[in-house]
Amino acid sequence: MKYHIQVFAGLAEQMGGPIITVPTDQETITISALKDLLSERFPEVAAQLRGSFVARNQAYAAPEDLVSIYDEIAIIPPVSGG
Repeated sequence: MKYHIQVFAGLAEQMGGPIITVPTDQETITISALKDLLSERFPEVAAQLRGSFVARNQAYAAPEDLVSIYDEIAIIPPVSGG
């Protein structure tokens, strides 16, 4: 099983592209656990991942919400501007 995750902004460059694939043995996982899994796989962006938003099926998800391998998942880093 695999999670297919869309990644935006600077995270996409640092994580190897706009869509990453993460193999897993779990069909569902919490958003918080998904961020932990990604932080382990991509330690160089762990700090950015902690502050990023996660969307499930085009709606923001809370840390305790579940995502499945069938969901559309996106990681959106915080942005600043002026």
